[in-house]
Amino acid sequence: MHKTALMVKVRSDRGAIKALNEQQKDALKRWRYDNPYRTVEDLREELAFHVETTSEPMPSLATIARYLRSQGLARKELLKGLKPPVKVRLAFEADYPQQLWMADTKGPDIYVFDPDHPGQTVLAKPVVILDDCSRYIVAAMYVILENEYVITQLFCQAILLYGIPEILYIDRGGSYMGNSLKKGANLIGCNVIHTSKGDASAKGKVEKILRTVHERFEQEMKAQGKNEIQLNEYNMYLHAYIYQDYHRRIHASTGATPEERFFALPAHLRRWISKDALSRIFLPVRTATVTKTGLVRLNNLKYLVSDGSLWSKKVELRHEYLDKSKVYVWYQDKYYGEAHLYTEENDFIKRAELTAKFNTATEIILPEVGQVPLYGRLDRQLARHREELAALDINEQLIQNKQKKGQVRAKLLPEPKQHPTSQPGNFTADKFVYLMMKLLRKKFTPSERLAAHTLWNSAGPLEEKPVRRTVGRLLGEEHPIEDVRGYLEAIRLAVLTNQD
Repeated sequence: MHKTALMVKVRSDRGAIKALNEQQKDALKRWRYDNPYRTVEDLREELAFHVETTSEPMPSLATIARYLRSQGLARKELLKGLKPPVKVRLAFEADYPQQLWMADTKGPDIYVFDPDHPGQTVLAKPVVILDDCSRYIVAAMYVILENEYVITQLFCQAILLYGIPEILYIDRGGSYMGNSLKKGANLIGCNVIHTSKGDASAKGKVEKILRTVHERFEQEMKAQGKNEIQLNEYNMYLHAYIYQDYHRRIHASTGATPEERFFALPAHLRRWISKDALSRIFLPVRTATVTKTGLVRLNNLKYLVSDGSLWSKKVELRHEYLDKSKVYVWYQDKYYGEAHLYTEENDFIKRAELTAKFNTATEIILPEVGQVPLYGRLDRQLARHREELAALDINEQLIQNKQKKGQVRAKLLPEPKQHPTSQPGNFTADKFVYLMMKLLRKKFTPSERLAAHTLWNSAGPLEEKPVRRTVGRLLGEEHPIEDVRGYLEAIRLAVLTNQD
């Protein structure tokens, strides 16, 4: 026997991929090179779509991935250095849809035609509002100008479509810190919670969605040469991607599509409010004191409050951007109607002239918010609920929503177990700080004490059992004891998501 008979033979076609023809190879190289974020699944779907690149049978995902690796076009290699390091955070998730919404804005990456200057382009950035439990995008829009008015309008339109969330979790950006947004949300029974200072990336899920939009949508638009188009057209492409692709893909974390998981909460468990009530609640708000003669001053103008019970009291005034003839009066979260412009002039003709002058102020050009996603699956339910709400006044709607908020939580969440050693009212802020020092076996610095009291004032009063369970879990995971703020953040998230 020849001594080489038992040696391993090298195949003559080693390295050749027979399942791919030359047109498919060229297409794969071109498509992956144009946009490294394209997945193997996307590329195979694109091969099957074009007559020039389809075949019977179609090459498998493993075949396509192997060929791209052989050409130095592996997705992992191409994306090296493009993604910033991700800070490790403790995971949390809302218990049901509508419990927690997150909102965020990403830095501008696209150019669109400037509607105010024909022939010029301007940067636009996306604003996204996400439901935490289902990962369903309730609102998404590219905007040129980001301010409180734009954020508020987008939030209101999402509420009209899908109902009122229990919590809105946002960062401390200027457009999210407005007084009108926070006060309006509190009126309809939605708590606004801001991230800690210097920690805007705490909203990991919505940050990931924005990264997905950048990788799978913006990069695709650029690769197809559609990065300089009208803003409305760009938003149309965005909504098509969200509803035809993102909402219908099974999410790796939840094991279901965002659409199925979000609409698993039936319409009768959602909280609704009429469009007319929203339009009077989410307006610029100022506080002022009503005089003994029923007059209140706003922007150097006087308005007459007809309800005598409000005289000499400090009220909230909500006003339209353009209409100066009236303001909406609120006191202790209750609506008291309109206060109309008061002109100190006895002559009827002169008084009419002055009133007309105030009402014909210079028109302010406001940014366009655009369109929000279509109704989806709740068209009929929404129509019925809105008909019912139309018959109620604003105060009845607010009372109904506050009552329903507790009913929904009681129905969807299990009853909390009472801790045998913890009595209501006995666990104070000082005892909370003392317990944290005992559990972590360290003496808190003044800044750490301040952080603990700040948590108590913003999310408290806390209960002893969730604090012990959260700290115990982190200690079991060998979380560093020196990171007191990390423990406080975990406690805050446990309270936020009602974890016990």
